[in-house]
Amino acid sequence: MSELEYVMRAKGISRVYKGEVPVYALKNTNIDFKKGEFTAIIGKSGSGKSTLLRILATLDRSDTGELWIEGKDVLKASDKELAQFRRRRIGYVYQDYNLFPEYTSYENIVFPIHLDGRTEDPDHIENLLNKLGIEHCRNKFPHEMSGGEQQRVSIARALAASPAVILADEPTGNLDVENATKVAEILRFCCDEFKQTIVMVTHDNGIAGYADRIVRIVDGVVSEEA
Repeated sequence: MSELEYVMRAKGISRVYKGEVPVYALKNTNIDFKKGEFTAIIGKSGSGKSTLLRILATLDRSDTGELWIEGKDVLKASDKELAQFRRRRIGYVYQDYNLFPEYTSYENIVFPIHLDGRTEDPDHIENLLNKLGIEHCRNKFPHEMSGGEQQRVSIARALAASPAVILADEPTGNLDVENATKVAEILRFCCDEFKQTIVMVTHDNGIAGYADRIVRIVDGVVSEEA
């Protein structure tokens, strides 16, 4: 397979928390993500899955290894360069939505673009609102929306800058079964409709079933792929 077919490649990634007894959150992890692929990362609490996601998102740095995104070894970049790269090429969906309570849905969606000193494409944002079924939430504040609607706004925000990859950290963890299913279906739709590369951490095997492949982590080691 051509190198260009991969959006993200982690090579030899390790993360250790030092103390009297060092604790390895990740051990020499190698994992690749293809363009347009939906990957679910599953594992028990403390297995290392959230640590891996934060490193892939460049929110944390690994102790060893390389992280290549769109052919660039991003871990060699300065913090300032990394922050700009993150805003432009990585979308992140949080479990707790992480919306600004004083901003409307539209303002929340375009905030990262404005933070980067750029102007949003109104037609693209309008398309996202319509495709994700939240056009009626455009001028609503977070407290005026359901959890499922807030998470869809969070997904729209992650998509707004047309990133290389979307990383979702337990995106259904705070939702009831019905809304969790809807969010999983929306992520599947985003992968199919927008050819978006998605990496999702989840503890729910049913939600993981919406992905193209499942990666299992046990004690900081990628032990199985299905």
